[in-house]
Amino acid sequence: MSNYTTLVTGGTGFVGSYLLPKLDRTILTTRNVDRAKQKVGPHGDQFLQWNDQLSIDPTTQIDSVVNLMGESIAEGRWTAAKKQRIRSSRIDATRTLVDQIIQLQRRPTVLVAASAVGIYGDPGEIEVDESHPAAKGFLGEVCSDWENENLRLAEHGVRVVLLRIGILMGRGGGAMEKMLPLFKMGLGGNLGSGKQWVPWIHVHDLVGMIQWAIENESINGPVNASAPNPIRNRDMTAAMAKAVGRFAILPAPKFALRIVLGEFANSLFSSQRVVPRAALAGGYTFQHSEFESALEEIVSK
Repeated sequence: MSNYTTLVTGGTGFVGSYLLPKLDRTILTTRNVDRAKQKVGPHGDQFLQWNDQLSIDPTTQIDSVVNLMGESIAEGRWTAAKKQRIRSSRIDATRTLVDQIIQLQRRPTVLVAASAVGIYGDPGEIEVDESHPAAKGFLGEVCSDWENENLRLAEHGVRVVLLRIGILMGRGGGAMEKMLPLFKMGLGGNLGSGKQWVPWIHVHDLVGMIQWAIENESINGPVNASAPNPIRNRDMTAAMAKAVGRFAILPAPKFALRIVLGEFANSLFSSQRVVPRAALAGGYTFQHSEFESALEEIVSK
């Protein structure tokens, strides 16, 4: 589609590095325009400064919006201040974004927004599709409130797609960037019993799903952005150890991780057998449906 313009928040991160080259014309929000230009190179056409305030000219042409912003939940202990930043960077920032989009003379046709499988809490062994209710607790409530802020645009005629993203893998970022070095040093192992289900997705598929969600008018509401075959933690651990030629013999006890990571450690032991029912029903074809295939792409030379 000629001169199709997508506004992207959080576009200078890991996902953005894969997504931006796939888009026609982009407008990126950023706290530091010079650094963002340097980072994204030719894949950024226009930049909007966003510190405490965001101002979008009401005459700006925006055909679609991809909302990827949010402070990392995996970096640092969950102090009261950290939890407030996690909430504000998602909920307050999305409220500001939506308010600006509402006042455009011509609104975009679609908003594709990041959410997370954390909304489901710890459902255990049962298969979880998009109809599963949001869990109580910090992550469940943050994700639910975050989604609701995005959904305000639906009241103004904008199609809203909520991608509930699983553990993200890919070269150059995501979970593998943190985990594989540990396995290479022989320090990888199961988390606790290793029986818990892990929902995961390769960055190629996440980017593919974003494009698919933009292009398909029939897609709206929650969509689990996770591969069709979730994997148990112990099988994930074994596959990663094998991929780097090491043994995984040091299980990580929950109490030890709680000392190091605080409250965030609880989410690592949650069992989430998430299935992408909406994506499969909507015709999305996964590039990586098996964990071993995704891992091979990441570790191959």
